[in-house]
Amino acid sequence: MPVSASEPVVVAVVVSFNRARLLTTTLQGLASGERSPETIVVVDNASDDDSVSVVEDFARRSEIDVDLIRLPRNVGGAGGFAVGIDRAAHHHGADLIWVMDDDTEPLPQALSAAVGAWRAYDPRGGRRPAFVASRVLWTDGTEHPMNSMIERIGAGAGRRRRAEAVGARTIRSGSFVALLLDGDAVRATAAPIADFFIWNDDFEFSTRLARWSDALQVPASQVVHHTARPVTTDSDPGPRFYYDVRNKLWVFTRSTSLAPWEKVLYGGATARLWLRTLRGSQERGQVLRRLAAGVRDSLSAPRSNAEVLDGVWRLEGAQSQSEEPASEQALPEFSVLLPVYAGDTPERFRRAVASSTLEQTVRPSQVVIVRDGPVAPEMAAALEEITEQLRSAEPPIDVVRADLPENRGLTAVLRHGMRLCTHEIIARADADDISYPQRFEEQLPLIRDGADLVGASMNEIGDREEVLALRQAPTDPARIARISRLRNPISHPAAVFRRGAVEAVGGYQELPLAEDYWLWVRMMRAGARVRNVAQPLVGYRVSDGAYTRRGGLRVFAAEMQLQSRLFGLGHVGRLELARNVVVRGGYRFIPRRLRERSFRALVSSRRV
Repeated sequence: MPVSASEPVVVAVVVSFNRARLLTTTLQGLASGERSPETIVVVDNASDDDSVSVVEDFARRSEIDVDLIRLPRNVGGAGGFAVGIDRAAHHHGADLIWVMDDDTEPLPQALSAAVGAWRAYDPRGGRRPAFVASRVLWTDGTEHPMNSMIERIGAGAGRRRRAEAVGARTIRSGSFVALLLDGDAVRATAAPIADFFIWNDDFEFSTRLARWSDALQVPASQVVHHTARPVTTDSDPGPRFYYDVRNKLWVFTRSTSLAPWEKVLYGGATARLWLRTLRGSQERGQVLRRLAAGVRDSLSAPRSNAEVLDGVWRLEGAQSQSEEPASEQALPEFSVLLPVYAGDTPERFRRAVASSTLEQTVRPSQVVIVRDGPVAPEMAAALEEITEQLRSAEPPIDVVRADLPENRGLTAVLRHGMRLCTHEIIARADADDISYPQRFEEQLPLIRDGADLVGASMNEIGDREEVLALRQAPTDPARIARISRLRNPISHPAAVFRRGAVEAVGGYQELPLAEDYWLWVRMMRAGARVRNVAQPLVGYRVSDGAYTRRGGLRVFAAEMQLQSRLFGLGHVGRLELARNVVVRGGYRFIPRRLRERSFRALVSSRRV
């Protein structure tokens, strides 16, 4: 994935079908803006006009890299966007993906205004919007009624305040007429559903992206939608009404992109829209037949993208994350990623770094230390001392330091630190835990042999590093998958992973107290190979307040958000969700002593 130290890499995606003249306007608009994308992916849906020649001629004249994908048959806008978005996210590694139809004309400030709002929304990078929508105009300069957007229902004061600060408003859904997608948010989910063919594929995909994330519309980012008339979708949709009915019902009954209460609200609005369509039609019989056909076909689930695109295109994001096992016996070089902040102590930090580097039987070749905001002078001195010690070791260990001026939180720090790691293999370590000497000697062979993520059992240790309990990690892959539906199967302080497998699913995403669990689950859903080492390889320091911090309303709210995401992803079913809400949610309110015993029982710990 690209490193965007200054400006994010933008890849535009245009899906085209038999609109050569309008496509010319779209490409010219992309090239002539205040800011242009680095690459334009054009997906041609088997056009039989001059569309391909238009793209090829533009590519010869333009300084922008053009990636033309010619599909052998028309798979509709939904299939085209599935191909194009996947291409931009996984082949080009885009930071931002700007999608649009071939009848969209971007105005000069469209991209620069959208990117500016995306970056300014959270300069720390931990909570950037999942997408930024443009204001869509018709050819006369008025807002296009087909693409008008409403404010997010129940947005709350915080979301509104953050949006207003960047000249935007908070929304829940957007249109592929012009939508700037966060690349990591795209990689964290599946591609648009190709079987929608046309209509509502953008509604399902955008609401899926924004289910647990913020989304914006920026009025300063403007495009022109060159439709024949400025009308809404209920104005004589013709045969397309079938797709509107079937696809909307798929969203309401098959997708988890909307919360249940949202499905009720959107469902009511949709019913009123269909009623207006029926009343305003001159061919009510045809409308009723298309309505009935859409309802009938919605009873069957949409086909998978692999089935729809079979013989047309293979999506890269749907492939297994890891390469074939390496044949050579040498262990791979790797980086250790270690955050530190004001709450850590110099003594434990020194011990943690030494145990993860100098004391290892297999040493890392790089250590990336990210200081999350200001620290006390004693810790600053310890950082300098450790840096010099590692660089003077024999052989020397490369130390990369990132001293952040303000506290950004763990998710943003890990994302920043990963960009500084030079190796494909990255090992996590915390600033107050102990890595036992054989840790990497035991874990790296599993990575070398094809695993994407490797954890290990951990000892709970006290202030004097005495062992208090054992957290036994599951080792059978089937058991790891089964346990992941109840609890985190991989201990974060003991994790070693492939950078590519992590980045392929969007990397660390903001989720209070569970950014690691959420990442591991997404990796597993994407086909990553996950393993654990049975023996304890890390001493996890348990302070007096460790189990106290596992309880309370704040932690309960974070737990409910996690469970909602797991259900939305399809990782847990309704019964598993109910079990987790009762078991894991109720656990947050029981007395501390009982909470401690319950947790140790849950993770199959045994007293030592």
